[in-house]
Amino acid sequence: YEIMPSLVGSEMCIRDRLVADVLLIGYLMYDYVQNKIPDSVLTYVGEKQELDLPAFFKTEQSVPALHVQNQGGSFSMKSNRLGSYEVSVRLFGVLPVKRMDVKVVKRKKIFPSGEPIGIYVETNGLLVLDTTEVPAKDGLTYAPGENLLKPGDYILEWNQKKVATIQSLNREIQGTKDKKVTVLIRRNGEKIKIAMRPVLSSDGTYKIGTWVREDTQGIGTLTYVTKTGEFGTLGHGITDVDTGTLLNLHGGELFQTQIVDIMKGEKGNPGELQGYINMIAKNTIGKIKKNTEQGVFGEMKEERVSAYSGKAYEVGRKQEIEAGKAYLYANLEGRARMYEIEIEDIKINARDNKSMEIRVTDKKLLKLTGGIVQGMSGSPIIQNDKIVGAVTHVFVDDPTRGYGIFIEEMLVQ
Repeated sequence: YEIMPSLVGSEMCIRDRLVADVLLIGYLMYDYVQNKIPDSVLTYVGEKQELDLPAFFKTEQSVPALHVQNQGGSFSMKSNRLGSYEVSVRLFGVLPVKRMDVKVVKRKKIFPSGEPIGIYVETNGLLVLDTTEVPAKDGLTYAPGENLLKPGDYILEWNQKKVATIQSLNREIQGTKDKKVTVLIRRNGEKIKIAMRPVLSSDGTYKIGTWVREDTQGIGTLTYVTKTGEFGTLGHGITDVDTGTLLNLHGGELFQTQIVDIMKGEKGNPGELQGYINMIAKNTIGKIKKNTEQGVFGEMKEERVSAYSGKAYEVGRKQEIEAGKAYLYANLEGRARMYEIEIEDIKINARDNKSMEIRVTDKKLLKLTGGIVQGMSGSPIIQNDKIVGAVTHVFVDDPTRGYGIFIEEMLVQ
């Protein structure tokens, strides 16, 4: 009788271990599926695309126009029609585990640039940075913007009059004095009306206790230009340095710029390209149309397109990128040239601007900049004679390393 409890305990222990093993296997399988099987794939019209597929998995097409064929350890797909399709990945060909978005596009070549450029952007309204207290004429302290305005808001109108500059906003505030007025703002893409009353401050002017910012400018690197003059740059969006908010742009321009100095990057202190932007009409090279998390996009001036039309490179899709040697293409010494880098990690399903981890190995570039510095964002990444991405960020604790974005993420904007 004393043996039975021991046997029962052993059975329970074995069962618990089996359950734990099954859960672990399930987790590892899920992690593998999510990280190794692409969420989305670009393929070229009329061309067969083959992708690896782990054992026990098969695909099933959901649209007849995309011909999908399973084979040992991989599958292929082909379509003679442009468009977007969906492929279901199934365990043992039965249990759905993932949906893969397939976009069929035309094969494309673009011109990598690597040129440093000046970027000037006009915000669509005045960006609110923060609110503060105002010492008033009556000896008290007020905070008229508190609980009404939030960092990241945009002030569009004051008392039904558009305000595009800090000067125009201040002019309207002085005109309404301490009268309560309607203020039109945009918050998270939605337009909202609020009521505000300025305070007569101790210096005799009317204030709303709000810090705002208007237009901004900076230096980046032009990533690519297409044959028809569209451009992409930076590989990440332009955000406000204080709030981290992606700037909502009214418009903007690209300018030729001159690099006057390079501050080398050091551990804990990213370097930067220091340049001079002469914002006159003859130095304008393009118009900015869009600011997104994947970069800044627009159109080159027609007469400028030919100046950026050098050697055209095929677009390297993310499934073609390999860990190992690649090149950063940048103009840091008077002409654009290739600098050797190493692609250390590829995040096949990254949808942000940190799809690749890269490390600078080129001795000349390390001597010149210390690695990746501010202003090099947008520098094209070339591998196997294809443009595969662009530099986006530097590691603060190691300026020789940084992130890059897949070029296809920039091109789908």
